[in-house]
Amino acid sequence: MLESALHVPEEEQIGNVDELDRVVDADMQVQETPAALVEHMDDSTGAHRVVSLTDLQHDMIYAGPSSYPLYEYKRTNGSGDPVAESSVDEVIGADDVAGRAATADIDAGVINPTLNLGLSEVNNDRFAVALASAYNDWLLSQLDEHSNLVGNAVVAPQHPTRAAEEIDRLADEDDIVGVQLPASGLLPPPGHRQYEPLYDAAEAHDLPIAMKSTVGNKSFGQQYWWAQSFPEDFVYQYGFVQMRNLTSLLFEGVPERYDIDFVIQGAGVGFVPFITYRLDDHYLELGYEIPALSKLPSAYLSESFYWTTQPMNQPAHGQPQFAAMVNMVGPENVLFASDLPQGVSDLPEDVLDRLSETLTAGELQKVMSENTERIYGL
Repeated sequence: MLESALHVPEEEQIGNVDELDRVVDADMQVQETPAALVEHMDDSTGAHRVVSLTDLQHDMIYAGPSSYPLYEYKRTNGSGDPVAESSVDEVIGADDVAGRAATADIDAGVINPTLNLGLSEVNNDRFAVALASAYNDWLLSQLDEHSNLVGNAVVAPQHPTRAAEEIDRLADEDDIVGVQLPASGLLPPPGHRQYEPLYDAAEAHDLPIAMKSTVGNKSFGQQYWWAQSFPEDFVYQYGFVQMRNLTSLLFEGVPERYDIDFVIQGAGVGFVPFITYRLDDHYLELGYEIPALSKLPSAYLSESFYWTTQPMNQPAHGQPQFAAMVNMVGPENVLFASDLPQGVSDLPEDVLDRLSETLTAGELQKVMSENTERIYGL
């Protein structure tokens, strides 16, 4: 049996969402579509023409032959009924997200893309830049009427100089609080020197960088093509993508050179102790190959990296694996995330159910709102 590191006396526990000062979600999503984005593109460009004329827009523009439609439209509730309430071709905008957040007792949230989490795998860098800019303009138009919602601006890593220009363009927008660097399919990986203009711009504007993976793309070439079913691909993608990116960021010295907070989304916290110990161990054994660092990788992870709770990957009333992992990582580095409006989401009450016995009221408030407020300046 896995015992948690701490048991908070019952009288000191936060038992329900109403007892929290505030709930702030570090990872909510809109669902943009190519049809919505094309309205924000210059109609004289090749990108506008290609998006306008392509029927299989998700597959052909973003990832080539892949597992799209997006994964939520493949999943069922166990009885064969889809968990998604809408088609992948339907826009889910800020109005819908705000309504679902209110129903879930979420007071505020940071919005991220859905379709554009696959932006890193767009083959044409000019198209990628145009798609990023169109999404950001569309997002701003969505957020105008929602004071409790802000967003991460997506950038095209294929063209770091243009990505930096996009950050400069949007940095003064009150509704933009961070940068989304799509984690899947980053070639080269994010520690490479070619991304320096992007990091320079993020640091100059004091914007955190969020990194979220997606599924059904070609992120792991050989592994992806040999996956004979969607679940084979889905199980490992999120964690493996983030571990590859983290290793590159750390061993190439990005957090040594830049004062940037990184928010790692969508992979949960279960993999974090493993990758932390693995990074430290290999740094201690092979540090002469890693001159970019002046201290253990775990020190940088503690100072500059944050992990969202979703997915918890633990059933209710089970053993306290999730709580134990949060304690190992440190509540000061964990951010509540629901992944709303996806059909399978972790709601505030679910997170409290698994953490209330092992985290103090102050630690719970950090996880549920204060850490996200501090990182994003909310």
